Amino acid sequence: MQYPIKYIENNLVWNHDGECFAYYELIPYNYSFLSVEQKEAVHDAFRQLIAQNRDGRIHALQISTESSIRAAQERSGTHASGKLRGAALRRIDGQTEALISMIGENQADYRFYIGFKLLLNEQDSGNIGRQAANIFSGFLRDVNHTLMGDFMSMPDDEILRYQKMEKLLESRISRRFKVRRLDKNDFGYLLEHLYGKSGAAYEGYSFQLPKKKLKGETIVKRYDLIKPARCLMEEHGRYLRIVREDAETFAACFTVSDVVGELDFPSSEIFYYQQQQFSFPVDTSMNVEIIANRKALSTVRNKKKELKDLDSHAWESGDETGTTVAEALDSVNELETELGQSREAMYKLSYVVRVTAPDAEELKRRCDAVRDFYDDMNVKLVRPVGDMAGLHHEFIPAGRRYMNDYIQYVTSDFLAGLGFGAAQMLGEKDGIYIGYGVDTGRNVYLQPALASQGVKGSVTNALSAAFLGSLGGGKSFANNLLVYYAVLNGARALIVDPKAERGNWKHDLPEIADEVNIVNLCSDGQNRGMLDPYVIMRRPKDAESLAIDILTFLTGISSRDGGRFPVLRRAVRTVTNSGRRGLLCVIEELRREGSPLAVSIADHIESFTDYDFAHLLFSAGDVKRSISLEKQLNIVQVAGLVLPDRDTRFEEYTTMELLSVAMLIVISTFALDFIHMDRSVFKIVDLDEAWSFLNVAQGKTLANKLVRAGRAMNAAVYFVTQNAADLADESLKNNIGLKFAFRSTDIAEIKKTLEFFGLDTGDENSQKRLRNLENGQCLMQDLYGHVGVVQFHPIFADLFHSFDTRPPLKAGVGV
Repeated sequence: MQYPIKYIENNLVWNHDGECFAYYELIPYNYSFLSVEQKEAVHDAFRQLIAQNRDGRIHALQISTESSIRAAQERSGTHASGKLRGAALRRIDGQTEALISMIGENQADYRFYIGFKLLLNEQDSGNIGRQAANIFSGFLRDVNHTLMGDFMSMPDDEILRYQKMEKLLESRISRRFKVRRLDKNDFGYLLEHLYGKSGAAYEGYSFQLPKKKLKGETIVKRYDLIKPARCLMEEHGRYLRIVREDAETFAACFTVSDVVGELDFPSSEIFYYQQQQFSFPVDTSMNVEIIANRKALSTVRNKKKELKDLDSHAWESGDETGTTVAEALDSVNELETELGQSREAMYKLSYVVRVTAPDAEELKRRCDAVRDFYDDMNVKLVRPVGDMAGLHHEFIPAGRRYMNDYIQYVTSDFLAGLGFGAAQMLGEKDGIYIGYGVDTGRNVYLQPALASQGVKGSVTNALSAAFLGSLGGGKSFANNLLVYYAVLNGARALIVDPKAERGNWKHDLPEIADEVNIVNLCSDGQNRGMLDPYVIMRRPKDAESLAIDILTFLTGISSRDGGRFPVLRRAVRTVTNSGRRGLLCVIEELRREGSPLAVSIADHIESFTDYDFAHLLFSAGDVKRSISLEKQLNIVQVAGLVLPDRDTRFEEYTTMELLSVAMLIVISTFALDFIHMDRSVFKIVDLDEAWSFLNVAQGKTLANKLVRAGRAMNAAVYFVTQNAADLADESLKNNIGLKFAFRSTDIAEIKKTLEFFGLDTGDENSQKRLRNLENGQCLMQDLYGHVGVVQFHPIFADLFHSFDTRPPLKAGVGV
């Protein structure tokens, strides 16, 4: 069987029949969690891509390639900077070894190639003299190759003609899909993959194809063209044994014998679902011959006549027409009507599935799994004896269809419904390793600071993130893991920790201990006044605004209160302009004013000062100790806070709850100062239990300020909360890029979460996925708008124990 490739020039491949194909990689598009309308839009775009070709051939390949885990991890190391870079690189090295021990050096990755046969237009083919010259010169080249040497040559003018046609084709394709022209390295990898090579990473592969330019032609050694296919290939009935110097591979090819039922769209996207179904590599080839509408109608009508003749013969013989004939006649009538109305072409499809394994026994198991999968999709596969090598050749670029026995006559709708190019895509190609996709098993990486860089293809430039979910689902763990690795890579972080769950970090994470600053704001007397607005804020004007917010929040005095608000406002302004500043000084100034209204307000404010930890808020301006942000990781813990339940209305807050929320507002306002630090450094403000202050007007306003300022100052705000409704405000929701939603069992909350992600709230499959998530699994949306399910994977036991917020079990208790 002749090796089909005659010559390769960039993404153009010539075969020995004189045909030229242009090959592209179809950049996979995200298909997970799309609505029915979005899936139909993709289907229509692909149908139009197929239908725009009225003649010729199309060759589509889904190939299981390999990507290097070590290379991805090494690229991740280049993102680390700052004082903790050494610790970051050590963690990355540890990750690399762990991942390789679990997965291997390489990870399976699916790529989609599509090739179009280029047809010369009338202007190009009309030059009879040039055509004759090319035919004659081609004959001479073939004679010289056969008799004199082992070179292939190609006229430069023919190359230029096809290159012009390819540019027009590429512009048409790129209007609907993102594509990349293949090059010699792509073809080399594809060929070596087909001929048994494994363990090679796609990114680092290089194919040497030296060419020599002569006057008017380019020559290449035939050996260099066939070099990727060098191996021993033996055909054993239903499988191939492929032996290379370093490996032995067993391969089997299936082809479609029949489609026994309707492939309903959506849910029939075979190319999409088989990526998730199989844990082993599966390659697929579609060799499509386009039959023009007029010729297709003629073929269908001839077939209709044959079926009618069978029906008439049965009637004349006194027999009943078989159900097979009747069904075929119905199908032909339907197809004739469709072709007549649409004026579209019909397509002769040769569909081949290739399965490989390291030994014959494993190959049998894998083949059974593939056959079962296609059976479930109403597609019957066969593995014909003695045809393995021929079917294998259908995968080679520019190769011909091997046989006509298993051709399927289909429409563009059928081809579009197979989901070619559909994939689940999440995160980046490198960065912080957070875990793996539950459906695909692929590693998921994030670069938290990337959104603001205006990355091509991104749908948001918002740096902020949201971690949602009910108690115990894993949102705090995931949040801690992402913040920790961001700090290792050079970011600065301020964590507001109202539950005091991170006090162990300095001890449990010695590699970052020197850059961890834990401020524990307990009721100890030495902390008096540390959260006083006049102490914690650097600029007097900011301190004055925060003092007004806190005092009106505690007393319930509204700015619309024409009697009390001006009195309070005047006292705060006086303190701001004095030499001694603190909230206790505001009380003194109100008493100094002496009016009954001022004294009443002073008494109201003073009534808060003798509560357990209220002294943190009140000082007379004599506080020497303050919160420092010199370290990379700053954790502000306020132990003993009594936060209101999320369903408690503001009017029902107790005094302790009012004070607790007031302290969170002070600390979060302080975070604004943190955000305005060095703009060249990525910063994170992490608000744990964010719902507690998003429920009040002052807290919501503050959150919006943090998010808007963060976009300009290279800073992100991470909201950790239980309910998506807390972030439902449009101005806030639109400024959140990364989203993580953990398990929820309440159907109303599930619908709110799906709405927050921009998904169909009525989709029962999406609802079920969110409800059935396991601990550590979440629905994630990246900055490209892609959605999928991720399993967070800390790898290191010390990180798991450090970030685990579950209460400890008693000795001897547990599962």
